[in-house]
Amino acid sequence: MGVKPIREKILEKNYLFAIEFAEGFLFGRTVRRRICQWKPYYLIDSAGNAVDIGASDHQTELRFRDPRNPANDILYLDTETNSGYPWFLHGAIGIKPHQIRMYLRFPEGKDIPGKFPAVDPIRPGSGDPLGYINELNSPYEEPTDHIEIVIPPGVHIGAEYYNTDTERAHQPVMNLYFALYWVQFFSKEKNPAIIRRIANREIPAAFLTVGFGNRPHELGDELKKSWKVEPISLEEACSL
Repeated sequence: MGVKPIREKILEKNYLFAIEFAEGFLFGRTVRRRICQWKPYYLIDSAGNAVDIGASDHQTELRFRDPRNPANDILYLDTETNSGYPWFLHGAIGIKPHQIRMYLRFPEGKDIPGKFPAVDPIRPGSGDPLGYINELNSPYEEPTDHIEIVIPPGVHIGAEYYNTDTERAHQPVMNLYFALYWVQFFSKEKNPAIIRRIANREIPAAFLTVGFGNRPHELGDELKKSWKVEPISLEEACSL
């Protein structure tokens, strides 16, 4: 129990899942999958320049940009696919060296996960000792579900960084380890029995959450229309 390597949680073809959004749950199965890994990924800015973070210094939020074409966001999906199936990303990020703390924002510019409910917002600029990913909790060679990341189409994520080394600058190096799933969603009209069995944990299925914190990310009308889905509550799903 506890923190696990993300590779142990990646779904195989025809695996069942429930994915949580702010509006409720969607239920489905994986039709295809592809492992997408970028290792090593060296942190760059919007112009494609290498980012070295000075001793006891902070780096403001950056996307995970393609160094070959910095206009592209590696972890971004368009809504439309050519396969006929909806898709989303699921994975985690390993990081080194151990002096670097990475503070994820999902979506970019929004809340950082890992805050105790009664404390003030996390301050990456001062290297706050909570809410970060580092080499101890998500090693470069073995990214973990310390922060498990599920990214639907149309969402950009970003991260801030802090270098705890008081003497030397460091460039963050990451292992972006993700699975791209093409999926089939179930509907309560056509597939009530399997939705009920997933919701009641009567059959093996992965439960995933889009976003972090007290409130999952919103599915939104555009994605709902594109995916042709209608989220339902867990209580409704259990009673179908």
